[in-house]
Amino acid sequence: MSESEEQSQIERSIDILMLLNEAIKDTCTVDEGLHKIVDLTCRLMDTTQAALLMLDEEKELFIVRAPIGLEGTPLKDREPLALPERLQNILFQLRSTHQINYINSGIPGLKFPIIAMPIYFKGNRIGHLITGGANDPSHSRDPLRRKLFSLLAPFVSLIVENTKASELLEQHFTLNNPEVLNNARQGDANNAKAAERLLVTSVRNPGKVVRLLAESFYKQLHRAGFTPGHITIAASQLLECIVHPPEDGAP
Repeated sequence: MSESEEQSQIERSIDILMLLNEAIKDTCTVDEGLHKIVDLTCRLMDTTQAALLMLDEEKELFIVRAPIGLEGTPLKDREPLALPERLQNILFQLRSTHQINYINSGIPGLKFPIIAMPIYFKGNRIGHLITGGANDPSHSRDPLRRKLFSLLAPFVSLIVENTKASELLEQHFTLNNPEVLNNARQGDANNAKAAERLLVTSVRNPGKVVRLLAESFYKQLHRAGFTPGHITIAASQLLECIVHPPEDGAP
């Protein structure tokens, strides 16, 4: 490799890393994060189609998330993906990045070959990031692009896990912490889900979320009729848990 080619690869790598940084830094909601990662996949691999396929082990199917370039296909956001048995088996057995050449997918408009990269969280496979419809096949085969593509996996796993946490937060806060959601909704010009914004805030500014939770906790105890003395005991018990953390499952 000549010096000029090596310099070009370095510059391309830096450009991709900067794009990835922007995608994470400027994300307001979980959905935005997923779409930015999928969009970055198409830009990196010079492809026209991409999506996340989230694995549902119990139902043995994939759920489509953040599809790009798949408007004329049955692949719809948040909907289960029906696949022929052969392609289903390939994806379920996939444990590393793999190129799937043409196969009868039963999905009109789906472009092959497809590059599929498994996404893991804490050692468990939770889905695949897939992309296809290469504008220039040599670009999607480029070793440097493939290596940069693999860098997307940990960011996807983080965002996906935040999606699950967001759903739990939304249920919990809607039922038990209306003050927290009302606070999160203030200034919400984009009508994004308040729980998702709260989740993003918890990553960027955990101190703010903790204070909101503490205020909500106090108000719930106060409404239930507990005196300031009782609430002080609760605060003292929290400090005790910090000094002597209880074991998991302990009452």
